[in-house]
This record gives sequence, structure tokens and C-alpha cells, in this order.
Amino acid sequence: MKSFLSFFILTFLGFSYTSISADFFDQQIMMNDPEITLIQEITLNYVSFNNYQENIRYNNTSYFLTSIKNEAIARFQDGTIPYYRRYDIITHLESFIYDMNQSFLYQKRYEQTGKAIYKENAQGYLSDAKGAYSRLKDTLSKKLSSFGTTG
Repeated sequence: MKSFLSFFILTFLGFSYTSISADFFDQQIMMNDPEITLIQEITLNYVSFNNYQENIRYNNTSYFLTSIKNEAIARFQDGTIPYYRRYDIITHLESFIYDMNQSFLYQKRYEQTGKAIYKENAQGYLSDAKGAYSRLKDTLSKKLSSFGTTG
């Protein structure tokens, strides 16, 4: 009887410790979320244009990026996006920003030189950015239940 009671107590303590450790580990992951840091580090390169309309477009894109980043971070924190989908969102966001950076850089180069090839390249990257944004929007618009989880 004593050995059974000892076994029961040790088993209970073992499971309790495992549960406490898992809760602690989960808290540590949520406190130091590397995906949020990755999103915060995604930035638009600064470009200043002589053309007022291009400056407005650049500033609007910068504000738009900030709102997308804030939305993604909020959804990461409230749990509406599962962990395995986070890197899809980060990849789409990085792709969108890369294409926008390239578009603005080629637009600036066009402004400096007047060569049409730079304008064409800027438009090509802008088209690519639209595709990346479409993929990002599709991923962000999915509800948690559509990722195959319940809750």
C-alpha cells in the first residue's frame, strides 16, 4: 500500500512539474516572440523625390506598411493566426516591401536620369508588389478555423 501511495504521489508530482514547465515555456515564447521582432524589423528604405506626387505615394506606402505590420502583430498576439502560418505572412510582407523598395529606387533613378528603362523597371516591381500584397492579404484574411484548427 505504501509503495502504491508513493508511486501515486511521485507520478502526481511528475505530471505537475511537467505542466508547470510547459506553462512557463509557453509564457517565455509569448514574451519573446521572434516573429514579432522580425515584422518590426521590416522597413521601407527612405527615398526623397523631387516630384511632389512621388513623395506623397512614398509617404502613403510607409503609413500603409505600418498599419499592415500593426495588424499582423495584433493578430499574432491575440492568437488568430497559428504559429505555422506566421512565416508565410512574414515572407509575403518581406516580398511586398522588397518590391516596393525596388520600385521606389528605380523611380528615383528615373527621376535622376530620365531614362525610360528605369521607369519600366519601377513599374515592373510595382506590379510584383501588388502580387505579394494580394498573397499577404489572402493569408491575413483567413480566420483561425480556416487553418484547420478549432477554437
